[in-house]
Amino acid sequence: MVTTFRKTVRDIVFTNRQLARLYYFVSFSRPVLPQWVGADYYREKSSWELQPERCPCDLEFIEYLQKMNIQDQTIFHFGTGSHHILGLENQKLEKPNEIIGITASAPEHQEYIRLSLKDRLLAKYYKVICTDIFTLTDRSLPMLDVVSLFHLGEFYMPEDAPFVHHNEESLIALFLSKLNPGGKILFYTKSIGWGNAEPIIKSFEAQGKIHKIEEYKNLLVYSPGF
Repeated sequence: MVTTFRKTVRDIVFTNRQLARLYYFVSFSRPVLPQWVGADYYREKSSWELQPERCPCDLEFIEYLQKMNIQDQTIFHFGTGSHHILGLENQKLEKPNEIIGITASAPEHQEYIRLSLKDRLLAKYYKVICTDIFTLTDRSLPMLDVVSLFHLGEFYMPEDAPFVHHNEESLIALFLSKLNPGGKILFYTKSIGWGNAEPIIKSFEAQGKIHKIEEYKNLLVYSPGF
C-alpha cells in the first residue's frame, strides 16, 4: 500500500511538472523554481532578469552594503540572476569586495561569461559558480564575511538527496561555520520560499545558533550565536 501511494505521488508530481513545462514553453517565460519543472529542466532553461517590483532583494543588498560601507570583504551570494547586478555595482566601489556568486541556471552562468568577456574587470572581484548550492562542502568555500541566503526554501528537493551534501538546515550550519568573526548572514523575507525558510531560521534562533542584529527593508541580518 505504501509503495502504491509513493507511486501515485510521483505520478502526480511528474504530471504537474509536465504541465508547468508546457506553460513555460508556450508563454516564452523562464521557469522560476525547480520544484515546478524539475531540477534538470530548471538548470537548462531558467533565467531571472532584474525585476525590482517583484524581487528587490539584490538591490536592497547593494543598498545595505553601501549603507554599512562594506568594502574589501569576502561575500557569498546565493542566486545571481542573469542581471549580475551585485557584481556590476561592486566594481564601482573604491575597494571592491571579493564576491562569490552561485547559480544553478546555465543561462545565468552563460550571461556571466558573456559579461566577463565584454568587461574583464568584472571577473577580477566577482566569480560565479554554476552548480547546486547543496553540493558545496567545507572544502569548497573560503572564510567569509557576509553571506546572503535570500533564496533559502526555494530550491531544495528531497528527491535530489543522493546527489547533494546538504538540506536547508545543514546548509545554514555550513555557512555559519565559514563566517569570520563579526560575520553576517542575511535572509530575504519576501522570497517565494520564505514560508519554508522562516521556520528553519526561527529554529536556529531559538537554539541560540544565530541572533538577529538588524533589519534593512525586506532583509534580516543575523550573526552567529556562538
